[in-house]
Amino acid sequence: MKMRFFLHSFSELCHIFSTRTEKTDFRKLWTEKDYEKRKNIFVRLQKYIDCIPKAEFDEFEEKSWKNFSNPALQFYDAAFDRILEEIPLTEPEEGSLVIWFLYNMGYIIKTPLTCFGVDIHHRKAVKLEKYLDFLAVTHNHNDHYSLPLMRKMTEKGKMVISNFFPAPGYTKYVQFTHSFPGVDIYCTQADHNHILKNFTMPMEFVCTSGEKKFVFFTSGDCTSSKFLHRKSEKIDLYAIHPRCGMKTADAVEQLSPQITFISHLLELGHEIDRYRWSFVEGDIALENCRSTGRNGYIPVWGEKFVWDGEKICFAM
Repeated sequence: MKMRFFLHSFSELCHIFSTRTEKTDFRKLWTEKDYEKRKNIFVRLQKYIDCIPKAEFDEFEEKSWKNFSNPALQFYDAAFDRILEEIPLTEPEEGSLVIWFLYNMGYIIKTPLTCFGVDIHHRKAVKLEKYLDFLAVTHNHNDHYSLPLMRKMTEKGKMVISNFFPAPGYTKYVQFTHSFPGVDIYCTQADHNHILKNFTMPMEFVCTSGEKKFVFFTSGDCTSSKFLHRKSEKIDLYAIHPRCGMKTADAVEQLSPQITFISHLLELGHEIDRYRWSFVEGDIALENCRSTGRNGYIPVWGEKFVWDGEKICFAM
């Protein structure tokens, strides 16, 4: 009873805050590339996110038909809607590809030959099925997958690569390789923490576009750089969860990526004061990345990028 009263009071305070503060359309983050200006917007977004208890987010997830007034939740849905609209309209040229960051550690990559998702979690995720040729999931925590999407992919005969979902693509091997038109995927095993041994699968995606090769590496919720083993000579993009025991500088030095995306921030499925890593913590990870002499970036939900055959460019 006390907890319900506290959550109600907390939500009321946040409602007062949101009505007295100018509501920001956070979609401007998709076009704002100045780092200091982005940080100022992050601060405003963080305030709204800090007004969302896990219980409210759970309700939001369950009622996909219902609208919510919190601008952060509206931004969460706007990010998905943008990607859903853009995927069928986007045709990457030979020698290039397109990357969207959806949420948490969820990425969608479209090449001239294929389109696939990695660690996709969203309340509307099942709508992506018709555009994805396959799906990859690093581990069995629901902030990294959407069960309706996984089931729909399987129903349509599309592969779901995981180490837990009983469908084509399921594997418990220490090392495993999958191949699709224009994409080779190398899977290994890693600890999530000292209890969840061999629980997450770091994955390396080697994407062919024309005569070029783009390599995307995600370590999922991997706890240490000692589990990171690349097969390719170079990594173009690395997605890191920097607050799961992983030391950002060590991981970046291990993989030497062209750019590292600091991911797994603002996971709304966690309690506000428990594992919901803030933009401030992401900024610390970003500085640790840059201390190695390598480039890093904090993407936001719905942000789009283009790899032009040499480097990742920020798309509008």
